Amino acid sequence: MAGPGNSMRQFLSSGLSLLRGVTGDDAYDKYVAHMRANQPEERLMSAQEFFRAQMEQKWSCINGCC
Repeated sequence: MAGPGNSMRQFLSSGLSLLRGVTGDDAYDKYVAHMRANQPEERLMSAQEFFRAQMEQKWSCINGCC
C-alpha cells in the first residue's frame, strides 16, 4: 500500500530526474547506457574523460567572427 511518504518520494525523484536532464547532469549516465546498448565491445570513457571531451567539443569551435 502506497502511503503519502511514498508519493512524495516519487514526486521528488521525478523532479530530480527532470532537473538532471535539463541541466545535462545525467549526460554521463546516458552515454554509458547508450554505449552498453549499442557498442558493448568499446571501452567506456571515465567520467572525467567524458566531461573533458564534452568541454573540448563545446569550445573547439568558437562561433562569431570567423
